[in-house]
Amino acid sequence: MLKKACISLFALVLAGCGGHGFEGTYSATSDDSMVNQMIKSTGGSTIIIGEDYLEAEGERTEVDEIFVRESNDKRYLIIVKDGEEESFEIIDDETLRIAMGPIGLNYVRQ
Repeated sequence: MLKKACISLFALVLAGCGGHGFEGTYSATSDDSMVNQMIKSTGGSTIIIGEDYLEAEGERTEVDEIFVRESNDKRYLIIVKDGEEESFEIIDDETLRIAMGPIGLNYVRQ
């Protein structure tokens, strides 16, 4: 009986360890005022990050994997789809940043 209880407890602990910790709804902002005006004029840019999907503009994209990678004292949220990686720099537990040339977008968790 004790063995079954320990196995059940271990299974519950493992089930609670899933995910990458960045699931949620994020809104875009920028350091550039013109980009912020564009975001506001289009009704805002929101993405939803799930355990194994991204959703933007009502369209869900299933991905192979989402995980956190550390490199050069920085953390990145890595999204893998069909063997290709995209990354968001993790600024803090509530903010992700993606660079698009000289302009970057910050995604802040709502």
